[in-house]
Order: sequence, then C-alpha cells, then structure tokens
Amino acid sequence: MSNFILKRLQTAVARSRQAGISRCDDWAGQLAAELKPEVLLDVGCGDGSRLFRYFKQMPREFHGVEGAPDLKLKAEARGLKIASYDLNGRWPYEDNKFDVDFSNQVIEHLHNCRLFATEAHRVLKPGGTAIIATENLCSLLNWFAITLGYTPFSLMQTCGRYLGNPLGLHYNEPLDEPLPLDHPAFSGVSGHVRVLTVRQAKELFQLVGFEAEVRSISILPLPDGLSQRLEGVIQNRGHYLMIKARKPAVVPTAA
Repeated sequence: MSNFILKRLQTAVARSRQAGISRCDDWAGQLAAELKPEVLLDVGCGDGSRLFRYFKQMPREFHGVEGAPDLKLKAEARGLKIASYDLNGRWPYEDNKFDVDFSNQVIEHLHNCRLFATEAHRVLKPGGTAIIATENLCSLLNWFAITLGYTPFSLMQTCGRYLGNPLGLHYNEPLDEPLPLDHPAFSGVSGHVRVLTVRQAKELFQLVGFEAEVRSISILPLPDGLSQRLEGVIQNRGHYLMIKARKPAVVPTAA
C-alpha cells in the first residue's frame, strides 16, 4: 500500500474516530447531567471542561482526580475539588460519598482495573451510578489489526512510543509521558495497558457488586453515519465502550 493511500485512509478513519469520541463524550456527559448528582466525582477530569459543560445545574460538590499540575489548577479554578493519587491503589474518599462516579477514557490506562471498579462501588452511595467510557478490545478495527498480525490499535501506546501497527496514524512516533519509566505510578498513566470487551466489562463490574449495562458504539473504520445505522446489527464491535453501572440500593431488613 502506497504512503499516499495509507494517509488518505488514516485521515478518513481519524475523522470517524473523532465523531465516535464526541458521541461517547455526549452520552457520558448527558447521562451524568440527567442524574442530577448532589456530589459527583470525575476521575481523570483534566481541566474540568470535558464534563463541566454538560451541567446547567452544578453539583453541590464537584470533585475531580487529576495529576497534571497545570490541568489541576485549571480545574480548581472552575470550582472542582481536586485530588491526585495513583488510580491503581485505594481512593482517598469515605464510603457512600458520591451520587455519580464519572470516568472517561481512564480505566484502559490501569493494570488494576478490578480495584478501580471496587473503589468506584465503595465510594458510591446506594443507588448511585458509575459512568465509564473506554475502548473496546474486540472492536472491528482492533479485530482487523489482529487478523493482519498487528497490535490492536487500542494497545499501540507502549511506554513512550506507538509501536506494533504500521497502519496506525502515529506509528513509531514518540508519546509524551508525564512520568519517568521507573516512577511507581507510571503504569497508571502510560499508554493503554488493559483494554476491555463488552462482555468482560459487564462481568468485571458485576463481580464487584454493580448492576451493569455495557454497549459499544462507533464501528471504525466505517463513517459515523453508517456506523450509527449498523450498531444495532453488528453488536459489540464498536470501538468505544459505554458502561453504566448502578450500585444497588440498600434492601430494607425484615422487621
């Protein structure tokens, strides 16, 4: 395949990918706003703008988790209460604190995703909801890469470099890492280390006590309009997972 044709294909897929990301953001942000949480936690909040813009009525307490110092300052300027810690470990919040746990494109960076789900469950109030968006290992695009003997697109980010898939838009380019390789929290920020499937995500969140609904959207490399028409037919092959996990309400004990 010539470099010209490859670049044209990469550009087309990049447009479809961005459309899928936007739909994923809208699903997650609109759902969070519809739930009208009094106390909300945005895990991996960045500067706060990604979720902040969906709220007309702001939560009474808007907490965020962000490690990058410049993004942390911007989020705090928006009124978020920011904490910084390794997401592969325990979270510094009391039990049953939040109405909504929100996390967009974070869990795939963690090796201890079971503890992540466990902590999300622990800090939610009974009846609260975890909203998680991430990538799908079994997407059509990743399946295509594996069939060719290449690394799945969702796992190309490898400790400071995009490797293993010459079809990738950033193949063999450096990836800017905020921490050195030997930093103890490196595994929580570097690349994608554990990419889930629809079934795996549902089983993981059910395992720790959630009632979980999981589906996928954006069947790359198809154009987004065609993808939306086919997502109900070609299930579980979208590139992005949308996880809605509800912590059951406390069942009253019999008198």
